[in-house]
Amino acid sequence: MQSYINYLLEDIANAQRPEHDESDVSTPKEETFEDYIAEVERWLEHEPVHTFSYYCGLQKEQFPPAEQLNKKQLNQIIRAFNQLLFSWNLGTAIPEKIPPAKYYSLLISVLDEKTEIVNSGFMTFEFCNYDPPSCPFQEYCDCKDFQYSDDNMNNDLPEGDLPF
Repeated sequence: MQSYINYLLEDIANAQRPEHDESDVSTPKEETFEDYIAEVERWLEHEPVHTFSYYCGLQKEQFPPAEQLNKKQLNQIIRAFNQLLFSWNLGTAIPEKIPPAKYYSLLISVLDEKTEIVNSGFMTFEFCNYDPPSCPFQEYCDCKDFQYSDDNMNNDLPEGDLPF
């Protein structure tokens, strides 16, 4: 299996976003503020058309099921896949304490997610809707740490005073 993993790691490395060729005059060297605003407007007004798989060329079927991989192989693929996402200005919001097999499965699922590729800033794939009972991370989720209610809010201000 390790020989296949080595080929897969090479495929992941080859799927990284190509860097712009500095000698190519058609490639803008510096993005303007107007370019940035146009990108934000495009993101706000339009649903993504293509999946991440479309951009990077990898298919979910290329990745073995997590249960066929040992911990070292899982970590190798996770590290390489995170570098791949970073090269495309993408990231994931996955708790660090999640077991490697679940982390791996969530990362690979990103291939089927529609996304925009941005030139500045980052896009993040979110898996949690911040509702602990329905969280896909279950006991590993951090969202329960962000739950607030009127009963547990600490209000140090005297009644009637505004915080500004």
